[in-house]
Amino acid sequence: MAGKSNTSATFFAQKKLLGKAHTSNLKTDGEELIGSNIQTATSIVFGETIPNDPSRTLYLLQSASNGGPSTVEYIQFTLDVLTGTTYDANDTGGGAGTDTGEDSQVSGPHAYKFRFPSDYESSTSNTRAGNGFFNNNALVHESLGAVQLVPPFFSQASPNPYIVKLYQDDGGGGVGSEIPLLDNIDWNVDLYNGILFLQDYDASKIPAFARAFAYVGKMAEEVISSGSSGGSGGGSGDNNANYVVTSATGSLPNAKVIEAGSGISITTGANTVTIASTLASINGREKTTYFVTSSHSALSPLIITGQDFSTVQYDSNKIDVNLNGQLLHTGSLSEVTAGTRDYNLSATDSITFGFQLEPDDIVDTVISFVGTGGSGGSGDSTASYLVLSNTGSLSNERAFVAGTGLTATDAGANGNYTLANSNGNYVFNEYLGQADGSNTLFTLNHSPTDAKNVSIFVNGQLQMPATSITSAPFQDYSVTGSNIYFTTSSIPPEGSLLMSNYTTNEAI
Repeated sequence: MAGKSNTSATFFAQKKLLGKAHTSNLKTDGEELIGSNIQTATSIVFGETIPNDPSRTLYLLQSASNGGPSTVEYIQFTLDVLTGTTYDANDTGGGAGTDTGEDSQVSGPHAYKFRFPSDYESSTSNTRAGNGFFNNNALVHESLGAVQLVPPFFSQASPNPYIVKLYQDDGGGGVGSEIPLLDNIDWNVDLYNGILFLQDYDASKIPAFARAFAYVGKMAEEVISSGSSGGSGGGSGDNNANYVVTSATGSLPNAKVIEAGSGISITTGANTVTIASTLASINGREKTTYFVTSSHSALSPLIITGQDFSTVQYDSNKIDVNLNGQLLHTGSLSEVTAGTRDYNLSATDSITFGFQLEPDDIVDTVISFVGTGGSGGSGDSTASYLVLSNTGSLSNERAFVAGTGLTATDAGANGNYTLANSNGNYVFNEYLGQADGSNTLFTLNHSPTDAKNVSIFVNGQLQMPATSITSAPFQDYSVTGSNIYFTTSSIPPEGSLLMSNYTTNEAI
């Protein structure tokens, strides 16, 4: 029966805690040159969900859910001897095991480094291939955490797919016999840096290849960055921004003064601007649901009949696209092709996804818009009109919209369109922290205007709100004041990233 010596086990754990790889029982931690880590920094923490039971199919990108982002890839690495790790484990301090025959082992290498295969870039569909880390012949440990192997604790499947498999050379440069996990050479793999350590050297069992799952998804830093890049907050404001004001001010160089045109009257007060107009507008949001009935290939536009993204000028701040409840991120076609964004709005009624859609996938699009309005009478189409939304029929029209710190109330046709100064702000992607697997309480930085205006995301997945966490129907979470409570059955897994969107009357 395989059994690691106390020396080997102690050195492996001690050096790991000190930020070093364990490559030799004859080396102190100060003599180890390759670093290791217990994952903490967001740049090296997995930011997307990992599948529980992926298939061990070489170079197949796999995701945790149907239509979700690919996060793992099964790769066959080559193993190179790590120089400076050759010794006889029977020597004093060598930490040899006590299995039969190990007291007569000879000097040999005890550590190996994981290297990408020479044809990796041509074998994989990983969009990160060739980025400097996922390269042909690249060493895993030299990526400093940008490339990591997936630990077995991410799965409860049996057998566990994330257990590394070792193989000998078949004598001709190919994969030969497997060296089992419990073999008497007693081996360990540091999954952070791709370093294999052998406690006992056996010349008849030289490891040449290793098969393991590498994480290919976004790190937490990328998830947080992409989620927080689109929001705007309150505060003192930007003097160089384009402001609409009721009278000129020297402190705002790009300010535009509102003037009343034909058929429009403006009444100003200390805190309100009232515009009397014959214009009509429709304010609200429009949701369209599309059920995928057959496979739809990546980078091929998906036409959604009846949809028209041009109504909001393709403004990503007014358009949300969800796949099976997962909020996606928009970008240019080149970004989608490169795999750094999820989709592109390719036409008025179509979306180009960077991944394949499958039957039973559900695509939801939500547009927040100010609809078209009209003006009474024939009028002069060349005059300068201030309208509530661009119509296309007035060549010199200007659209009037409520900016940050203002709320608009429309009384309808022949009524007033009133702007009120308020402190209401939209908090976009507030980072609540990482779940520890037991914490059911998270607190928002500001008080939301209403519980129904709060959206909670766990690793980008939209959660279902509940009216109570103690009585049916049980959903994922409820909101009380500024506190977020998760139901017992929906506590986010340890390490999950929590984010929230909500509106608040507090200044931010």
